[in-house]
Amino acid sequence: MRIAIVVAFVGAMLAACTPRDDGPRTRPSDPRLRISSKDRLATLDPAVAYDEVTFYVLRHVVEGLVGYAPHSTHLENRLAEHIEITALPDGGERYVFTLREGIQYADGRPIVAEDFKYALERAIALPASAFPDFLADVEGVAEIERNKHEFQRFPVRGIEVRGERELEIRLVRKNAAFLYALAMPFAAPIPQRFDDAHDHDLRRGPLASGPYEIASWDEGQAIELRRHAHYFDPTRGRIPGIVLYENIPRDTQFLMFLRGELDAAERLSAPDFVRILAQPAWQPYVHHQQPMNAFGARFNVTVPPFDRREVRQAFNYALDRRHIATLLNGTAIPAHGILAPGAFGRDDALPAYEHDPARARALLAQAGYPDGLDVEYVTLADEEAEKLAVSMQHDLAEIGVRMQIRLTSIPVYVDTVSQPDGPAFSFVSWVGDSPDATSLLDPKFRSDGGANDSFYKSPELDAVLDRARALPDGDERAALYHQAERILRDDAPWVWGYHQSTIEVTQPYVRDYEPHPIWFRDYTSAWIDDGGSR
Repeated sequence: MRIAIVVAFVGAMLAACTPRDDGPRTRPSDPRLRISSKDRLATLDPAVAYDEVTFYVLRHVVEGLVGYAPHSTHLENRLAEHIEITALPDGGERYVFTLREGIQYADGRPIVAEDFKYALERAIALPASAFPDFLADVEGVAEIERNKHEFQRFPVRGIEVRGERELEIRLVRKNAAFLYALAMPFAAPIPQRFDDAHDHDLRRGPLASGPYEIASWDEGQAIELRRHAHYFDPTRGRIPGIVLYENIPRDTQFLMFLRGELDAAERLSAPDFVRILAQPAWQPYVHHQQPMNAFGARFNVTVPPFDRREVRQAFNYALDRRHIATLLNGTAIPAHGILAPGAFGRDDALPAYEHDPARARALLAQAGYPDGLDVEYVTLADEEAEKLAVSMQHDLAEIGVRMQIRLTSIPVYVDTVSQPDGPAFSFVSWVGDSPDATSLLDPKFRSDGGANDSFYKSPELDAVLDRARALPDGDERAALYHQAERILRDDAPWVWGYHQSTIEVTQPYVRDYEPHPIWFRDYTSAWIDDGGSR
């Protein structure tokens, strides 16, 4: 459910200061993996952090009961050795997790079932937690009233410890996506004594249960990870250390990469992307991945003119998605809805809206706007977002819509877009936390969805999503999500824009690495070839 923020095009002056030898390097200059981000880390508290750059770090530092197989969306057991799932007579489910024997934190203390119970209860009750909705089906959670100002631990009836190695979780209703939630960082174990010592403040990071631990963090500059010596799985954590440099502009990142000061560069700006593609020597080391993302424009469907479905459909028919593909250098594909390629339940046969200005004008006239209308569009203040907005402005002008563009900062955008009296028409994006459709559809379009900033309500859609949520993966469940996609395509609470792939280029000596479809930069299974033995 992470919000994806469009990135700026930078790097126009790069060519003047690039070294002559800008081809792949065969040997690393540092045994550690060095990467960077244009953003800074704000918190490493697993129950609070909910942005991509923090997840880059936490996915290496913490481990859950389950996790994703390398380069895959398939779940596998991690700290849990065995999982037993049984149906309950009241329609719920019971999960019993048996922990691996001998698993330890980085400081050598044992990981026990009570640590998972504490972490989950903390994610439910902590005022700043972003994750209570993920655990809403756990028995007893609905009865908890969260204190808005301070953390108080509430024992949850549906989470029980049966000894040091056994944890039971009971759900009040079946939820096919529940195990995906337990793969997220907030569900990793936290020993209560460790948290107490930090006065319930884990902002500087949790005690490591994953393949790496935090060695140092110079806030705003860099964070360094080192291998967790007690980690149970020798196939992961093969790189001795990882350094993430913060606040590095994308053009500077690319220059550092060409100089051999970074081992990977992600989401290249347009000039850098074109430059890499023009050099055959780099092609084996350019990695493409389609995350669970969707981009477009949202309507507040409760206010005129967007309370009329004909208007929303007209905007969709007006958009020429070929322009988007051109502006994004071929990294975008047209969207017919929010489910990205690879998401369970996506109907690949459902087409995106075609570009049909005549039909769009007819729909506007049908809605009572034969002479067009004036609208304001709010988007982010960066170059890429503005280019995409100008492209849509041109498309809408063809059907008589006079669109004014208002640029805003990310904080203002985040604070206002979810308010009923906020902008009625604005940029929107969403990234799913799992390949399951519930991660994209439920929060954004259920009537009670926690991120439903279109204020869209459809009893028909709610009923379909409820039925699908309780079914195991299979044809019946997939068919329900196909139905949900058709409902949303026709109701059009968004201008369905595009799904964008991520691009990352690595040096040749970074081996066994591909961007992960959920976590993007996950180097836990990669290794660095220094010319010696692995």
